[in-house]
Amino acid sequence: MSNSVIMNKKYRYISLFCGCGGFDLGMEIDEFECIGAFDINKLVVSVYNKNIANVAQVFDLSRDFNFKHSDLDVILSGAPCQGFSTAGKRNLHDPRNSLFLRAVEIVLQQKPKVFIAENVSGILSGQHKIKYMDVAISLLESSGYKTSLSVVDCRNLGMAQMRKRAILIAWNTGKKFNLPDPVGRPMTIREAIGDISGGIDNHEPSTCRAIGVQSVIAKRIRPGQKLSNVRSGKRSVHTWDIPEVYGKTCKKERDVLEAILRIRRKERIRDWGDADPVSLESLKQYLGYDPIKTVCKLKEKGFIKNKDEKIDLTNTFNGKYRRLCWDEQSLTVDTRFGSPILFLHPTEDRAYTVREAARLQGFPDCFTFEGPLKAQYEMVGNAVPPPLAAFICRCIVNLLS
Repeated sequence: MSNSVIMNKKYRYISLFCGCGGFDLGMEIDEFECIGAFDINKLVVSVYNKNIANVAQVFDLSRDFNFKHSDLDVILSGAPCQGFSTAGKRNLHDPRNSLFLRAVEIVLQQKPKVFIAENVSGILSGQHKIKYMDVAISLLESSGYKTSLSVVDCRNLGMAQMRKRAILIAWNTGKKFNLPDPVGRPMTIREAIGDISGGIDNHEPSTCRAIGVQSVIAKRIRPGQKLSNVRSGKRSVHTWDIPEVYGKTCKKERDVLEAILRIRRKERIRDWGDADPVSLESLKQYLGYDPIKTVCKLKEKGFIKNKDEKIDLTNTFNGKYRRLCWDEQSLTVDTRFGSPILFLHPTEDRAYTVREAARLQGFPDCFTFEGPLKAQYEMVGNAVPPPLAAFICRCIVNLLS
């Protein structure tokens, strides 16, 4: 075979749980060719085919997978992460978790030269690691594959978001390999989305503005702050700081609320979570006086609730209405970036548009999203960031050559 034929060879891959195609978009360089992409969601398959290549099909990968190719180089897997994510319930037995191992089963059937699986870093903790990641590695290695497991911080890829992802790579080519650590300069939110203006696809600020009570709360949240009753410091705005929405409080009532805020994290009862309800006796000792009358008033106003014969703050979420800073990186872009109750634009009282979320994920503006807005945000948040995929793609070329 001549050198020119070798140089022109494209490595063929298939994409499992392809979503709208973030993983595949990163693989779209001269060396690689997708010959099949599969996802159960009809809408994301349509978006994939319109933006990348008309090779995706709707398929339930939990069923028998009959696709077979005699010269398959790579299999990609972007299996669902909801059951592993620390942002969710981390249900060990979430049915979607098994799809991570289903991808490994398909690899053992298809025998590609390289397998790449991406998932949230939460898959590397506790029982989730033992039940899923450790089993995956054992199955692959017992079938003749070598494996490499890494965590990549997307900020070091030059992205404007704090997103860490677990990357499992398996190969049977007999070569040595370790995924190197990327060393790029993080981009800021301003650099990523600051130049977006009207007329660009998937950018409709009016559809995600805060309205009514949302707008009142949003106006009280400055860059770098969030609405949170369970944290102190300048970055947290408490419900009792917004009387026009949550009701007025006097200084003595606010002192009691602040005391509960601190005690609930210091005097621990449970070995899980990060805070516990507070006893009236502990509160009395902390304040130096009996606060029962003030506590009763705060219960009437809805700032305190009874819990397990003790008291606790209401609205004990860690943070809502998070307003990010122009000159920092974004939090992890997830499927909820279109909700102002959860995420606020650095200067405008609204959530992020689909295009802004896509930019933070590393999608080019020529990639367009379709369908209901909620579905578009889900596509963006569930995608493997194309810059992460491109980085991995460049690194594995030597495994195949």
